[in-house]
Amino acid sequence: MNYWGEIAALGTAICWSFSAVFFTIASRRVGALTINLFRLPLAIFLLLTTYLLSGGNFQIQTDALLYLALSGVLGLAIGDTFLFYSMVLVGSRIAMLLLSLSPPITALLAFLMLGETLSLKEILGIGLTIFGVSWVVLEKNDAPHARRQDFLKGVMLGFLSAFTQSLNLIFAKKGLVMDVDALFGTLIRMVSAALILWPASFLLRKIKNPIKMLKADLTAVKYLLSGVTMGPYLGVWLSLVAVKFTHTGIAATLMSIVPVTMIPISIRFEKERPTVRSVLGAVVTVIGIAFLFL
Repeated sequence: MNYWGEIAALGTAICWSFSAVFFTIASRRVGALTINLFRLPLAIFLLLTTYLLSGGNFQIQTDALLYLALSGVLGLAIGDTFLFYSMVLVGSRIAMLLLSLSPPITALLAFLMLGETLSLKEILGIGLTIFGVSWVVLEKNDAPHARRQDFLKGVMLGFLSAFTQSLNLIFAKKGLVMDVDALFGTLIRMVSAALILWPASFLLRKIKNPIKMLKADLTAVKYLLSGVTMGPYLGVWLSLVAVKFTHTGIAATLMSIVPVTMIPISIRFEKERPTVRSVLGAVVTVIGIAFLFL
């Protein structure tokens, strides 16, 4: 029995960890909205070039196209927007904890919509993985002192982000099972998200001149390109490989360990040092992953 789906899911978590650090550095220099807007067309360029060089064709069933397009809108446009505003209102710690609800939500939706089942061992592995990730995320109390109304709104947006990301994986799975190449599926999702975000940004007049941005801060551009390569390009591509070759709930759980895989990356790029609790949380997470593999 091979584990290509599980390996791809772990690779996704690692890629997203690098991407998160790179995007954070770039966002601090030129603004988060600018980075979020320009990552999609850059990723589309990389994906399209790779797909053309690989000799891929653009034939696809209408149903598969609709499922993948819906997945892109839900996950890369709406879901990420919910998460961003949740982080603004309640802080990254609580927002990330709420996002960790995505794996059990995904598993439940996969059971209801795809007929997938999980063994007791796999359920235990998912539980341990979520516990380990949550324990690490909960360690730092960085939530802002928001009004109760704003806090409740942020919690609701965080839950909606988790729910939306779960639906995103479900619809991606439904599209990919129709014999769609994972790279082509990633391209469709990226284009769909861009077709939503860019018109909205034009209407809100939030788009900055990319030439001015390039001239103003080459370091930010370097980290932007690095983040795009690791996240929307390699990371999202691997995430679709994961959901194509393993249970959706398992893929979502393995991809949710980003807060743990970020520990060594943060040490390297942001000079952070892990605490004993973060290391123990990582150990618990690895044990949970082992239950999914064994």
